[in-house]
Amino acid sequence: MRWFQPRSALFWVYCCAVVLGPVWFVLQAAGLFWFGGTPALAALPITALTLFVFGAILFALDPFRARRRLVAPIVMGFLWGVTVWPGMALWANDNVTTVIANLAGDRFAISWQSAIAAPIDEEFIKVIGIAVVAVLFRPLLTRPIHGLLIGGFVGLGAQIAEDVLYSAQTALAAPQEPVADVLIVAVLRLLTALTSHWAMSALAGVGVVLLLIRTDRSWGWRVGVFALFYGLAVAMHAIFDAPRSHGPALVVLALPVVVDLIIFGLAYRWVLGTERKWLRATISQPIARTLGAEPQLAQLLTRRSRRKARAGLRYSMRMTRPQARRFERDLIDRVAALSDYRPPPNPVWNYQQTPPR
Repeated sequence: MRWFQPRSALFWVYCCAVVLGPVWFVLQAAGLFWFGGTPALAALPITALTLFVFGAILFALDPFRARRRLVAPIVMGFLWGVTVWPGMALWANDNVTTVIANLAGDRFAISWQSAIAAPIDEEFIKVIGIAVVAVLFRPLLTRPIHGLLIGGFVGLGAQIAEDVLYSAQTALAAPQEPVADVLIVAVLRLLTALTSHWAMSALAGVGVVLLLIRTDRSWGWRVGVFALFYGLAVAMHAIFDAPRSHGPALVVLALPVVVDLIIFGLAYRWVLGTERKWLRATISQPIARTLGAEPQLAQLLTRRSRRKARAGLRYSMRMTRPQARRFERDLIDRVAALSDYRPPPNPVWNYQQTPPR
């Protein structure tokens, strides 16, 4: 399925948003980057490392290589996060925090505005992007892991954009040693990003895709599942931004990350279970015998069994470690291709049988 869909009005809405999003952001933050942009450049290598590390983590969470069919959705999701999200989030945060201050007072707002405003508006803006991309590529989406990947890369784009914004804000607020402060903040954001935007949006993406693809279920069930996964994303964000209590610095920084990691780990465990069910169903098809016996293909199911199978290949076939990994990847790709296989229909003859007289 091609990324360019000129007959889709939604595609052109997406394109306009991606083009106008940076303009909106620059109109709001031009002064910030004018005065703090040069020292903020010191953080670019760390920001690039953040992109590489968490992109690799998302790929590692996809053991059966569903990403091979989702190159265009992943790229378009990332572009939404890095272009559309910053301007909309900056505008929305300003307005929501103003409402919080007016309703609850400045003292409450100073402590809680981030934990209330950001989960509401930032997650909503990201889930809009996830939904747009998911609808555009609906024929490709068949499993919850597809939502995790699209949502994860929407969130990763937002995370990278936010890192750049924080670097400029830090440089502007520290005129004495801006480069040193920028580097410290960038490293801290890298270390605490284990359950940041990418993980939150990954869960929201699972909810969006299940809402779209589970047409065998009632609307109530689908909306409920979406609300569950989206609610987990919002909860993770609220915990991440909640005011820190007094105590050892390491505990104060690590505790929200640990709690969010538990939430994400439980949700991901369910997603991984659906992937293993999909693989079992695929290798049980008769056509899978063209690739190998079912017990052999079943070695792909878990990380431990895959590692054991690679060791067997290296011993029996004298393969190197990279060759064994490449063989495993090729086999997973061929198994995945079987899931798209449909048996040919019954033949339709080109002549009409003469009815009996």
